[in-house]
Amino acid sequence: MIATIPPLWRDADAYVQTTENPLIATFWGYAPAYCYVAKVPLFVGERFERWRENAPAAARESSQPRLTDSGIWLLIVGQHLALCGAAFYFIIAVSYFFWVRLALAMAWASNSLFYTFAHCVGSETLGLILIVLLVGKGLRLIQSRGEPRWKGWYVYAVILCLCFLSRSLNLGLISLLPAAFLLSLMLNRAAARCASSVPQRLWLRRLGARDLRYALIAIAIGFASLAMASYATHGVARKTRFHPHSRIGFTFLWRLQFLEDLSPDSRVALMRRMAARARSPRVRQLIELREQMLAERADMSSGPYMQRAIELYGGNFHWEELDRGLNQMALTFLLPPSLEILNAAREDLVTVLKSPSTVVSYYLFATTSYYFGHQEEMSQCAGLVTFRNSHADQIALLPSQHLYLHLWQGLSYLTVFIAWLVLLLVFAVMARRRRTNMRAIAAFGIALTAVGFLVFASACLVHNLEARFAVTMWQLLLLSLFLFAGKTVDLFARPA
Repeated sequence: MIATIPPLWRDADAYVQTTENPLIATFWGYAPAYCYVAKVPLFVGERFERWRENAPAAARESSQPRLTDSGIWLLIVGQHLALCGAAFYFIIAVSYFFWVRLALAMAWASNSLFYTFAHCVGSETLGLILIVLLVGKGLRLIQSRGEPRWKGWYVYAVILCLCFLSRSLNLGLISLLPAAFLLSLMLNRAAARCASSVPQRLWLRRLGARDLRYALIAIAIGFASLAMASYATHGVARKTRFHPHSRIGFTFLWRLQFLEDLSPDSRVALMRRMAARARSPRVRQLIELREQMLAERADMSSGPYMQRAIELYGGNFHWEELDRGLNQMALTFLLPPSLEILNAAREDLVTVLKSPSTVVSYYLFATTSYYFGHQEEMSQCAGLVTFRNSHADQIALLPSQHLYLHLWQGLSYLTVFIAWLVLLLVFAVMARRRRTNMRAIAAFGIALTAVGFLVFASACLVHNLEARFAVTMWQLLLLSLFLFAGKTVDLFARPA
């Protein structure tokens, strides 16, 4: 892929993350981790090209490194290496047998989802890599034979904190380990009731008590990691005028695009219900402005709406106040969610469940083509190899020229989920036959799939359908699938 496909881009979002001051990017709602990490290879690449006297001329010196081919390639190669390292860390924890590890590595490499994101500039890539590391570390904590060392918990906390800092949607990962330990607790309690002997019953109860203790530790670590992420985000901006804040309301504007699909009567009735539910006059005005623009058949993209909405708050110096108002508007629609929003979210969810993972990979080629219609907005990209002497149709044709990107095209999420269920059943049967307690592993695998699904379902409530939101759901399902596949083969390979 590195040799045949130029670096991909997550449209204007990636451009902001790589060219703006991280403080400004964070103020506008971008997760800070990638904004800082990406600057390192970009800086090295810029200095290298300046040394070669090939860097683009700048009218004035900027505090941020400029985009160069060398810097972007250093970033892309670093992302590929980090993904390979994270995958290796996960796979060696899944199985003890070399040939099983090799088979898992080949299956992992056959799915273009992971490596297409590694080949793309954008914060989702860092989030994807960190999730693999998080699952690998969580698996080691789950299958620890003795009491996990506190060092292991600390490392898990740091990775979880970085997950929060890499992507807002990763907040759902806070429930991963607690859910796994609580499910393991329930499985051990159920097994204790069916135990045939008193010693076995007592042993299973002790395991249940241990699971409860670990669940409480995992909950505490989750909230501590969340607090650390919040402190880090606000700490670096403490002495500036750029105050990081939630922009969930701005994101929700994309979800409100479903209003255009409603009949005029249904739309007016819904907007009036929401306006009556609003807790402040300003929020009511924001809802009424949305209704007014729909009635005018105005451009309903975020830009025109925001320009008219900011006037309600006194002009361009009050964006933070507008964001708070939009957050309140989003909560007005979502607490509780109306039937119309639930139907729109359900349609998006069903669409993705019926789609293969290759759709997510193709999405990155579409976002790369975004540049050709917004060249002034992404001016530093003009000289990069991805866009130099290229055009949108040429980028769009790239997936059709590489068989690797189509290997999983016939496997929808539902198909892979059915395979996952079959593997889970085989794994449970084999563990029972081998008289091996694998309930914690089973609980962790189930938690992976459940958390991934819930993360995507929550994204469907606050944003319209975009393939990038399905990445975490697909990733956690595949990690769980590989986990059960490796552990099942391990059980087969053990002597009876």
